[in-house]
Amino acid sequence: MVWLKLGLLSLFTVSLASSQDTLGSQQESTFAHPGEPSLSSTDNLSFPWSRLRLPRYIIPRHYHLFLHPNLTSLSFTGSVQIQIDVQNNTNWVVVHSKGLHISTATILDQNLAHLSDQVLPVLHHPNHEQIGIFSPRVLSSGQKYFLYIEFAADLSDGFHGFYKSTYTTKAGETRTLASTHFEPTSARAAFPCFDEPTFKANFSVRIRRTPEYISLSNMPVVKTVELSDGLLEDHFAPSVEMSTYLVAFVICDFKSLTAKTSSGVQVSIYAVPEKRSQAHYALEVAVKMLDFYEEYFNIRYPLPKQDLIAIPDFQSGAMENWGLTTYRETSLLFDPVTSSVSYKLWVTMVIGHELAHQWFGNLVTMEWWNDIWLNEGFARYMEYISVEATYPEFKVEEYLLNTCFAAVGLDSLNSSRPISSPAENPTQIEEMFDTVSYDKGACVLHMLRHFLTDSVFQTGIVRYLRKYSYGNAQNQDLWDSLTSTCSEEDFITGNHCYSPGQATKNAYLFAGEHLDLTAMMNTWTLQKGVPLVTVTRKGSRLLLRQDRFLRTVMPSDPQWPALQQGYLWHIPLTYKTDASSTIHRHLMTSHTDSIHIGEEARWVKVNTDMTGYYVVHYEDGGWDTITKLLGDNHTALSYKDRTHLIHNAIQLVTAGHLPLNKVLDLFGYLPLETHTVPLLQGLNFLEAIYHVIEKRDEIALTHNLRVYILRFFRVVIDQQTWSDSGSVSERRLRSEVLSLACHLDDPPCVDRARQHFRDWLQSNKTLNLPTDVATTVYSVGAQDDHGWASLLDAYKTSLSEAQKENILFALTCSRDINKLQRLLEIGLEGNVIRSQDLSHLILWVARNPQGHHLAWGFVKKNWDMLVQKFQLGSSCIRNIIVGTTGQFSSPKELTEVQQFFQSIKEQTSQLRGTQIALDNMQKNVRWVQRNLETLRSWLSDQMNIGPAPSSGNIQSEASTEEDSEREPAMDLFDSNSSEHANLPRNMIENSMFEEEPDVVDLAKDSATFPTLPALDPDEVTYEPRSSRLLVRGLGENDMDEDEEDCESSARLLGMSFMNRSAAHRSSASPYTRQAPPRSCSRPSARTMVVCVLFLVIVASMTMVLYFLPGCTFTKAGCRKENNTAPIEPVYPTSTTGEVFPWALFRLPQSVHPVSYDLTLNPNLDDMTFTGRTVITMSVLHNTKRIVLHGANLNITKATFKLGDGQVRDVTVLEYKPKQQIAVKFSEDLQAGQFCVLTLDYSAALSHTYDGFYNSSYTDKDGSKRVLAATQFEPLSARKAFPCFDEPAFKATFQIRISRKSDYMTLSNMPMAKSTPLGNGLVLDEFKKTTVNMSTYLVAFIVANFTPISSNVSNTLVSVYSVPEKKEHTHYALETASEVLKYYNDFFEIDYSLKKLDLIAIPDFLAGAMENWGLVTFRETTLLVGNDSSPLEKQVVASVIAHELAHQWFGNLVTMSWWNDLWLNEGFATYMQYTSLQTILPDLDTGNLFLAVRFRALDKDALNSSHAVSTEVNAAEQVEEMFDSVSYEKGASILLMLHASLPEEQQFRKGIIQYLKQFSQLNTDTGDLWNSLTQVDVSAQHQNVSEMMNSWTSQKGFPLVTVSIKEDQVEIKQEHFLLTSDSTTQTSSLWNIPVTYVNDSCSLTPECRRVFTLRSKSDTLKLPGKVKWLKLNYKNTGFYIVHYGDEGWTALTNALSQNVNALTHEDRASLIHNIFALSRLGRVSFYQVLNLLKYMSNETEMTPVTEALLQLNNIYRLLDKRQESGLEARMKAYILSHFGSLMDKQTWGEEDTVSKQELRSALLETACSLKQEKCIQQAKALFKQYVESNGTFRIPGDLQRVVFTVAAQSEEDWVTLLRMHQQVTFDSEKRKMLQGLASTQDTRRIIWILKSGLHGDFIQTQELPLVINTVSHGFAGYLFAWDFIQENWDRLIEKFPVGSFAIQTIIKATTSQFSTQAHLDQAQAFFSSLNERGSQMRSVQEALETIRLNQRWMKRNLPSLQQWL
Repeated sequence: MVWLKLGLLSLFTVSLASSQDTLGSQQESTFAHPGEPSLSSTDNLSFPWSRLRLPRYIIPRHYHLFLHPNLTSLSFTGSVQIQIDVQNNTNWVVVHSKGLHISTATILDQNLAHLSDQVLPVLHHPNHEQIGIFSPRVLSSGQKYFLYIEFAADLSDGFHGFYKSTYTTKAGETRTLASTHFEPTSARAAFPCFDEPTFKANFSVRIRRTPEYISLSNMPVVKTVELSDGLLEDHFAPSVEMSTYLVAFVICDFKSLTAKTSSGVQVSIYAVPEKRSQAHYALEVAVKMLDFYEEYFNIRYPLPKQDLIAIPDFQSGAMENWGLTTYRETSLLFDPVTSSVSYKLWVTMVIGHELAHQWFGNLVTMEWWNDIWLNEGFARYMEYISVEATYPEFKVEEYLLNTCFAAVGLDSLNSSRPISSPAENPTQIEEMFDTVSYDKGACVLHMLRHFLTDSVFQTGIVRYLRKYSYGNAQNQDLWDSLTSTCSEEDFITGNHCYSPGQATKNAYLFAGEHLDLTAMMNTWTLQKGVPLVTVTRKGSRLLLRQDRFLRTVMPSDPQWPALQQGYLWHIPLTYKTDASSTIHRHLMTSHTDSIHIGEEARWVKVNTDMTGYYVVHYEDGGWDTITKLLGDNHTALSYKDRTHLIHNAIQLVTAGHLPLNKVLDLFGYLPLETHTVPLLQGLNFLEAIYHVIEKRDEIALTHNLRVYILRFFRVVIDQQTWSDSGSVSERRLRSEVLSLACHLDDPPCVDRARQHFRDWLQSNKTLNLPTDVATTVYSVGAQDDHGWASLLDAYKTSLSEAQKENILFALTCSRDINKLQRLLEIGLEGNVIRSQDLSHLILWVARNPQGHHLAWGFVKKNWDMLVQKFQLGSSCIRNIIVGTTGQFSSPKELTEVQQFFQSIKEQTSQLRGTQIALDNMQKNVRWVQRNLETLRSWLSDQMNIGPAPSSGNIQSEASTEEDSEREPAMDLFDSNSSEHANLPRNMIENSMFEEEPDVVDLAKDSATFPTLPALDPDEVTYEPRSSRLLVRGLGENDMDEDEEDCESSARLLGMSFMNRSAAHRSSASPYTRQAPPRSCSRPSARTMVVCVLFLVIVASMTMVLYFLPGCTFTKAGCRKENNTAPIEPVYPTSTTGEVFPWALFRLPQSVHPVSYDLTLNPNLDDMTFTGRTVITMSVLHNTKRIVLHGANLNITKATFKLGDGQVRDVTVLEYKPKQQIAVKFSEDLQAGQFCVLTLDYSAALSHTYDGFYNSSYTDKDGSKRVLAATQFEPLSARKAFPCFDEPAFKATFQIRISRKSDYMTLSNMPMAKSTPLGNGLVLDEFKKTTVNMSTYLVAFIVANFTPISSNVSNTLVSVYSVPEKKEHTHYALETASEVLKYYNDFFEIDYSLKKLDLIAIPDFLAGAMENWGLVTFRETTLLVGNDSSPLEKQVVASVIAHELAHQWFGNLVTMSWWNDLWLNEGFATYMQYTSLQTILPDLDTGNLFLAVRFRALDKDALNSSHAVSTEVNAAEQVEEMFDSVSYEKGASILLMLHASLPEEQQFRKGIIQYLKQFSQLNTDTGDLWNSLTQVDVSAQHQNVSEMMNSWTSQKGFPLVTVSIKEDQVEIKQEHFLLTSDSTTQTSSLWNIPVTYVNDSCSLTPECRRVFTLRSKSDTLKLPGKVKWLKLNYKNTGFYIVHYGDEGWTALTNALSQNVNALTHEDRASLIHNIFALSRLGRVSFYQVLNLLKYMSNETEMTPVTEALLQLNNIYRLLDKRQESGLEARMKAYILSHFGSLMDKQTWGEEDTVSKQELRSALLETACSLKQEKCIQQAKALFKQYVESNGTFRIPGDLQRVVFTVAAQSEEDWVTLLRMHQQVTFDSEKRKMLQGLASTQDTRRIIWILKSGLHGDFIQTQELPLVINTVSHGFAGYLFAWDFIQENWDRLIEKFPVGSFAIQTIIKATTSQFSTQAHLDQAQAFFSSLNERGSQMRSVQEALETIRLNQRWMKRNLPSLQQWL
């Protein structure tokens, strides 16, 4: 009934608004939006409109606007009369208004008669910036009316709307002016209007002013009227039809220069009078540009005049107001004396951009802001076309490369967005002005232009402009215009164009096929991201694969699959080879593809001159070929191709596809490079690396790198002159090189800069410094007090904005924090330093190592004021957020930022920029983690550098080394973070990783700047400021320079380094992931009402039936059954809008794959790949569809062949939510037929840890090396190639992979052949698989690893690692060989393949993966050194044994579906322990298996557990199956089964039968039981299936209760359920093989007896009376035993009398069981303590470690509750009972695993409890370790305790951090990380959490370990909890929802909560997650655990007080 009432209320409101019209006729005119209540206005009345966008049925036609600004009172009054056309009857007019005081509002009819004699009510809706005006008379459809409003407001203090600006004359007088900036949504702040782009109208403007001012507007003044009060009123001519955001007016006292174009358009440049002389160049450019555009577009400029005006206060770069373009002074004025060539180019580009807008944007306007790229992308691209034509000397084509590099930088982040993206509210709209709209838009157009040819492109856009002149357009309109540009002759000849007869087709000269241009371009505009085309040479063919290129998420990251899902581009590939000068073309429309290039081609270069918007990775040695080519003859490639290669290589390093050393080797040719662009691309990358290293405590490495760079570029440096001579390119090079040299303290450079600065001072600052080096000179000079003060004085008096910007930047380079503070205060005041420059100032200070915390503190303190100055969502705010935080890299800083964002959540929740900031902060760690050692090794190989000087020596050698003490929180990846942060270079660095390019002023070259946050070196996309400049282009809402700068840099690794040129534009870069659309929603109110009324009329009973069900009132609503006809399946909609032919999670069974032919072309430069998948299929049932999986693949082409029929093109539909693709057919495919589906595609290599992902490592030289690896289990094969990605769809696989020649490839099968492809690429072809296998087992690696091999039983076993770790592979090879022999024998089935590779991947989330024939490992689970401890070898051996067991269990025989995952994982887990106990008994894996079983019991005791075999129907559910139930419980019940079978070999025979019977097939659990039953030859003939189904089909395990009476034993079973109450009681019953021993015989297997308990209770008769009975011998059964009070007493007494009365396994089992029973409430904690009394005599590892684990858990619970008294007593209890054992432990080497484990557990407990002896010993050991410089080794089992103790000291923590970055041995590194994370210093806790999230210092794969360790400590557990709450979305991006990593994180952070407050917090947080994780089992487990902790504490605290 509730919904019915609400529906009727809405109907009433609608009727009122609609006046007398019927509901049916008022679909548009009703104001209350269906489903939404009317919103309250500020007048306490219901506001009549609830949408952000205005109603469509009132159309403005003409505005008569009057304004009277008062520049004294800084206010204005005005009136507007708007002619409107009404298209639907209504009583309301809703328009936009923001901050205006409405004094009068009235509506007039077409005769100008008032509709009412009364004042019309005006309702305000401030949140939507709307007002509603009520007319008592209905406004009739089809009629014209006039809306008249009078209003007043203050001139804005910001930079939007109608705002004030000031400037100071030479005489010191302050002058005021008023100007406007309306784009995108600020016209409403100047006058009431229909402030949306589609509401175009004419404007007649009148402005009243005083005589000393002039007024300007879009149109010329037609008359000026002198008023009686001495005021003047200017009347402007009516405008053309235009959108409100293009209206402009300025009231000022400026002077102008004027000229006319060849067509008679008057062009004027306006500036403050004293800067009029700086306007000449702009006038020249503007005239040339207008002439060019009129000719190019063949459309006359429609206005009589074009004014360009330089506004002193202007936030962005410029704004394209029609006829009156406004500019920041730096973007329009050029002083040849103080402005560098970079500034000149900047001015040229900005003017070109804004004048292009007069056609693109003004003449034709996008329909809505979601398509802003139609304005900005075109204007950006036209900058280059126009400047190239008018000023060829600038060679702007060089800068277009950087524009696209910048776009790739942003677009390769998951926080990017599609070019065309939803944007509704003003903040979202502001954020559309970003790199995607500008730069990506331009680059996509550039690609399209080259694809279509220049003439066709030009013809098409002219058609577009003509057709939509004075109107609005969408994407489709552009594509339609381009599809009608050719003659039939053109079409027939096969040119790249379109004919009218083939409107949607494109004829391909090279393919002879047709293309749908819309479909092609939609892949570039409707999906975010950039493709990675991976190229692999295979003989005469080039194999291509496309993926989505991601730099911040690795393929091994859990979120990778989701991020790759559904991405496919239609890529117009270009390539050339050495065999021909022809540029070849190919359209790639599928994920994989191949092209013929001929055997003769030695190398191939894809993406010729980077005309395409994609990254290319050359796999299989392709990069080695390119490196060799560049070294031998680099001029064989154009400079663009060379630059592109360098950029792609750098990007691939960042994304983990290419190792750093490969890029550095590639750079080896640079001393031969003569072209500026590629040279600077490489130089700036090396500089960026330097900035990374110099921030770290890496004195030697920093020194070596510095020396190397100076030596490497010595010749180039020495060639530079300190002048302004030379070409534009030469001057750019000079600026960049000298800036870097001075920063590196090159003595000649520093001396020369100081001399220039002294000369400048001595000339009283009148000396004209060479403009190319001015910033460098100023920055060096700013380092002393006198120089700094002199520069500040010069800043105040200079009339050159270029000089002022250079000086301001230099001032921020001071290392004096007081000076930096002073600068910020001055900037906030807005007098000396303009407010428009405040954002740059903040960013530049933040970039300074001495200022980054200062800047952040400043932002927090002054946030409200900053938001007032710069609109929320603006580029300035975004840049400030990103720029000031992007340098942070410590957990404390991250938490501080998160807390601040939380405190302003109402604002930041609207911003993409906050997510960018958090993303960037979390990225800083990753690069160093992966590349530091590679760089170190590479440098060592490259040069023979002597011993590094000491810190003191370095300081003396480097003139400015205060930065040697850098704060750890710096953004280590802001390559700009140099002390000199050369602006141009900044741009570069930005692009290095940015999401957005900086528009940097090319002119800003800097010299000795304070260290700025370093850029992620691998993201370096060379973009010197100069280049940046161009890159970025411009204008108005374009990114603001700072924004760009800042964002760019921040974009990648969280670096923020704004370029000075940041001042040039305002580009917003909202980089947040778009939320997926909801698949369903609640019915709207109106729908509800209409349905109700209809049903009432038809039959009231029907209404009752409709509304009564309770589900009606849920969000999802009820499913309505149709009982009269069969229910038709409801199919979803595909991405194209067509119906997708499948609706289920699992695929249909009609078609099965028979074989796959895969060709993959990974590009480790741009981290993309292309591919071709040819799938041969068998039709099992008649069907009209083929449905398979594909995720994040851009399918570029699809063909189908049925039987022997013709190959034909087919359309592939995609349904992203289920990661499915499909092909539909009009006729049935018939059962028994065979068919072939061929799919070409592209994608980006994943940046997470799944799919085809990039990884990287740092080699011994410190160079970063990238590689590509795969991780497909469970659901990620579909992210690498289209496939039937379910276990049951087995097939054979033929795989080919292209690579660079210096790479190798591996796959499941041995290599068949390698074929050179040319251009340095090789195509490796692998033998076809000799077995059928599931897709998740397919694997391939592209790397430069080194193997060691051994032949074992006709199988070549090889272990691969990075070359530097080859010596750590021997143990793995030996172990694998032994395990393989064991399994061959044990299973009586030889391993199926001819080779078995084990490969250690640097970035790997899981422990290992069993890919058939190519097993992948985390390095810590495969590599061990010769000196490694047995414990470390135990880990490696266990994982190897597990994965090799999978070659039979999982690979040979595979579960049919993921519900039976345990058949894979349970068996592999069981076999790993079984095999090693035979092969390597010294590793003592039996004890490890025992501990594992205990933990499995703990997990399965929760109500939130699940059955071993359980239903799985969603991706998250599949992920969650990888847990302890599938693994450890699965293994445990197999152990139990094995132990209970009567015949010794029955278990083995059964599994052999199982493996042979189902070889290469799929099974379910019943098949295993049947096999085991079939081989049973015993007399009992036990039904295994009957027994074991009770263990696999129900969750949990039994509690067996024992009661002994004489010789009778009563045994009962019940569900052991910790959360047991009336609501959770179960009727579970198990078939339990109960084993038991007694006091007469208890130690040997022969003592064991078995009794099967099949009912709830049973009685066992003993041979005689016993003192005690111990059930579950050696804990081989998966159950817990309760002995009752008497039984526990007897066992306790037995152990007290003789500790060896039971085996150590049974003693440990008793300890585990009694603690579990205490938690259940069946025994008191007093009984627990009684049992533990015997522990003083215990010496075996397993009982001691189990007792310590349980006691430590309780201790931590007490500690977290701050039960200080009890905590102290528990501590005393532990030390008293275990102290003697602790004291007996030695600190030297131990020879057995069990002794090491015992010692480790005891000493870790002792030290954690602050036992003095332990602490001192650990400290002494650490000191010895440090002082030995690595020659002394701490025993492996002691490393964690030693490092943990060390980390509690401030000094030692820092030392440990440094050592952690240096150590190469992964196991030791991990223990150091645990030590670091154990600190109780909250600052460091926050830092390490943030670092783990960022992935720079600490690999993201280690984040769960970090969180777990932090959570153990009292100081950290709440920080860890807060951390996951604040970063949840980031976490589930890195680790998929449901993944084991997420399970671990949740458990770690919540398992020690025991209070109601924490429970409430956890419930609130998890419930808020909704689809982002609230339904996970691990969440339920966490909440259940907290409740259990609460219960235990409540039950036991009083007793503990007494007992302890």
